[in-house]
Amino acid sequence: MLAGMSDRFSAVEAYQNALVTGDVDAVAGYLAPAVVVDTNFGRAEGAEAALALLREPRTAGLLARGAHWSEPVADGDSITVTAELPATAPFGGFEFVFAFDGATIAGVEQQILPAAPVQPSSLRLTDDIRNAVDGALDNGTPVLIAYTDDTGEIHVSFRGTVQAHSDDQLALWARDPEGGLPRHIASRPKVTLFYHDPASRTSYTFYGRARLEAEAAARAAIFDNSHPRERQMDFPRRGVAIVVDLDKVEGRDPGGRILMLR
Repeated sequence: MLAGMSDRFSAVEAYQNALVTGDVDAVAGYLAPAVVVDTNFGRAEGAEAALALLREPRTAGLLARGAHWSEPVADGDSITVTAELPATAPFGGFEFVFAFDGATIAGVEQQILPAAPVQPSSLRLTDDIRNAVDGALDNGTPVLIAYTDDTGEIHVSFRGTVQAHSDDQLALWARDPEGGLPRHIASRPKVTLFYHDPASRTSYTFYGRARLEAEAAARAAIFDNSHPRERQMDFPRRGVAIVVDLDKVEGRDPGGRILMLR
C-alpha cells in the first residue's frame, strides 16, 4: 500500500475511534484546517467546528455499542466506510465518505442508512407500553386518536382517558355520546392512536378497531381506570366506553424498535 494511502486509512481509523470511544482529541491532527463535515445532525466548517460536532451529544458515542463496521474502501481520492447498527436501532447505521487534502481529512459526508426491517412479534402490550399509556396525561404526553367520518374526512384529537384494557386492547371514555368518535365507529371502526414522549424518545402507534362497550362491568372499569381529572369532567357518567381491539403496534422505546401483529 502506498504510504499516502496508509496515512489516509489511519485518519479514517482515528475518526472511527472518535465516534466509537468519544476520544475526539485524538482525531484533531488528522483534520485539515478547512475541513467540512456534513451530517444529518448539522454541518461543521473548520477543524474546531468539526471537533465540536463530534462532541455534540447526538454524535458523541453514537456508535459506541453494537455497530458493525465495514472495511474502508478507497475510490480515487475518497474512502468510504459504513457502520451497520442492530435491527432494533431507529435507523440502519451510517455511511461515511471521506475526502482528503494530502493525508488529512478535508471533508466528511455522514449519511443515515435506512433501518433494517423489524421482525414482528405477537401482539401483547408490554409493561412499558401499559405504563406509558396509563401515565400519559400525568406525563404531559396525552394520546392522540384518529378516526374517519362518513365522508372520509380524518379527525384527530387528544384523549386523556386512553388506557391499557387488556393484553391486546386499549380503551377510553368519551364524555359526549353524540361526539364524532362514538357516532362514527359503528360504520368506520378503524382507528389509529399515537403516543410520543420526546424526553425518553418513545413513540407508539396503535392500529385497531373501535367499538362501544355496553357491558356494565367493563364500562364501569373503563370509567374507573380513567384519570381522576377526566372522571370529574363526567361525574354523572353520561358518556360511553370505547374499546379498541388492536391489530398492530409499532414504534420504539429505550429497548429498541417494536412491531407487534395480531
